Amino acid sequence: MICSAGVVCLAASTASAVLVDFEGFGNGLEVGRGPHGGSFQPYPALFDLTGTSFGAPVQGASIFDSTPGGPNAFGSDRDLLVNLGNILIVQNDTFATQTVAGTYDVPNDEADGGSLLFDFVDPVELLSVVLIDIDAHGAVDLILTDGSALTRTYSVPDYWTFDISVNGPNGFDTLDLTILTPQLGEGGAVATAMEDLGFNPMDVATLEIIQSGSAGVDNLSFGVIPAPSTLLVLMAGLAGLRRRRR
Repeated sequence: MICSAGVVCLAASTASAVLVDFEGFGNGLEVGRGPHGGSFQPYPALFDLTGTSFGAPVQGASIFDSTPGGPNAFGSDRDLLVNLGNILIVQNDTFATQTVAGTYDVPNDEADGGSLLFDFVDPVELLSVVLIDIDAHGAVDLILTDGSALTRTYSVPDYWTFDISVNGPNGFDTLDLTILTPQLGEGGAVATAMEDLGFNPMDVATLEIIQSGSAGVDNLSFGVIPAPSTLLVLMAGLAGLRRRRR
C-alpha cells in the first residue's frame, strides 16, 4: 500500500484503497504539468497530474488552503474557505504572478474553468471525490476512461453545492463514482451519469475533471488494482503457504 504526504491509506484488500487529500504542500504551490514549465508531481507513484486553465494566459493547477482564518482568509476567493485544509484548483489567469518560481502569490480558482487530468500509473477503481463551490458559476463533467478507451461520465450541474459566501456551509459535497443513479447535491441540483457499454470500472486509466467555471476538488478516493505480475506473486505465495500447511 502506498502512503505519503497527502495520501491516507484506507484499507488493505485486492485493491489498496487510498484517499488523496492534498495535505502537506504549501499554499499556492503549482502542481502537475503546467503550460509554462510547472511540472511538480505531488504523487508520482499514483498518477501524473496535468492542470490547464481555460483563461488566457493559460495557467496550471495549484494548492489552495481552504482554512477559515488561514492564508487566504482575506483574499477574493472566500467561497473556497470550506475548512477542508488543502484543496486542488485550476489557477486563475488573472493571478498568474509567481514571485517564487513554482508558487502562485495568490491562489485563486479560474472563473473561465479548466481541466484537471489524472493519468494513473496503475489501473484504479475510482470511489469518490469531493467537489467544492459548484454553484451558479459553472457545471462540472467528470470523465472516467478505462483501459479500452471506454468512458463513464458524471455531469454535475450548477447549484449542486452552496456558495458559502451567500448560503453558508457546507459549500461542498461528495460525488460517489461507483454508481450511475442520480445524486442530489447539497445545493438541490442533481448529478447524473452515463457510460459506454462494456465500461470496466475496475480498469480506470484516467480521470478528467472539466470545469466550466470556478470550482475546487478534494479527497479523491480510489482503489489501486495490483498489476497482473503482482497478483501472480501473491498467488504463488499463497500456494506455497498451502503446501507448507499440509
